[in-house]
Amino acid sequence: MTDSKVYIALSHLSIYELNSFRKYLESPYFNMNEKLLLLFELYDHSIRKKNNGELLKEDVWNVIFKTKKYSDPKLRKLNSDLLKVFEEFLAQKTFDNNRFLKNNLILRAIRTRKIEKLYKSTSSSTDRNIEQSYNRSSDYIYAKFVNEKEKLELYSENEILRKRSKNIENEVNIDVIANYLDQYYLAEKLKYYVKLLGWKKMISLEQEINHIEELNAMVDKGDYNHIPPIIIYSTIAKTQLDPNNVDNYFKLKEQVNEYIDFFPDEEIRNIYDALLSFCVRRVNKGDLAFQKETLTIYKGALEKETIFSDGYITQVTFTNIVFFALRTGEYDWAEHFVEEYKDRLNDKDRSSSVALSLARIEFYKKNYDKVIELLQQVEMNSVVYNLSAKTILLFSYYELDEFDALDSFINSFRVYVNREKSISVRKKGPFKNLLKYINKIINLRSNDKEGIKNLRQEVEDTPNIVSKPWLLEKLDEKA
Repeated sequence: MTDSKVYIALSHLSIYELNSFRKYLESPYFNMNEKLLLLFELYDHSIRKKNNGELLKEDVWNVIFKTKKYSDPKLRKLNSDLLKVFEEFLAQKTFDNNRFLKNNLILRAIRTRKIEKLYKSTSSSTDRNIEQSYNRSSDYIYAKFVNEKEKLELYSENEILRKRSKNIENEVNIDVIANYLDQYYLAEKLKYYVKLLGWKKMISLEQEINHIEELNAMVDKGDYNHIPPIIIYSTIAKTQLDPNNVDNYFKLKEQVNEYIDFFPDEEIRNIYDALLSFCVRRVNKGDLAFQKETLTIYKGALEKETIFSDGYITQVTFTNIVFFALRTGEYDWAEHFVEEYKDRLNDKDRSSSVALSLARIEFYKKNYDKVIELLQQVEMNSVVYNLSAKTILLFSYYELDEFDALDSFINSFRVYVNREKSISVRKKGPFKNLLKYINKIINLRSNDKEGIKNLRQEVEDTPNIVSKPWLLEKLDEKA
């Protein structure tokens, strides 16, 4: 029974949501079938106790139907009915949480029933509820559009003409409706244009969005500087189309600082991702000044809690934050981050991610013996962990002048990179270059000024090398 659609769906609910669904099933307005409540209680008990695989069909049948002869079709029908009620519950929860939708539907219901006595009060209440929301994304614009549209349709044309009052402008709001429709169209189309540009950077897509040039012209000519989703998505598109123009990035950053709280969580996450994407591209191109910018954006995402998925932070994001904190000299902040957010890692990632991050911190603090001790706590069952740990260990041996151990380690590291099939050819190259050049640095004599100069130029000219700044630093030390 634990493989049924409804059981799997219920397993995705929190304890709070399971309790809420129970109350929903207990309400005769939503459910008149008591057997559905009995079935849910069995599933609920199993989910809370995590007894997956121990719920047999016959046992479920005996609890619900008692002495009746077992019928598989009837039990499947009961599961199907529970799933249907569950889907209606999700719709109801979504409706309850969508203030814009609820207000507009109330106004529409009063209009279609011609309850004229409530027209004015409900219209004012709907306006007030929409404006009280912090949301100023395209959802807000759409709510304003629908609200104004419903207000126009409260009265028939004959009723409006019959009034012929001084307040007729308040009843005929066609220009306002059209304006909100334009804003919604621009905001949504720009949002999907940005999404398409982002996907094109990751996979091959031949898709295009029509009339983008006309759209950009509308934004440039129109008075949209007060519309957050239009100006922000327009600027994000510019950062993606022209990654060398840092002015667009700083303009976007200013807009985000001013308007980010007007967006729902999912859009906040996407907007911060756009900022991070630009920063990381700049760093990868050698613009190391953007390392500090990257850390600043990560800090903003942490503050807004949009960096988490289902309450957890990924191992890659966790270690990246530590990396950029260290690259900008914020060692104490990095330690504080590891301590404060280590419990937001998944259990399987926690111990290795924390040990690896602390090892990096100790490396930057030049406590190389401590680095080696911490790296022993890293489980090497992940290629990502393995490569990171080996790289830090490589550097630590060098800094400790353990050249015999280093020579042996370089050989074993090279064998690992060559033989590990899960490392792509594209990723193997930069690690091979690292090992090649650290070997050359070791064999360079300190008094070979010309050789050091030539090797430094060679490293600078080689595009794909892991930890190129560290290699250049070691060459400068030899010079």
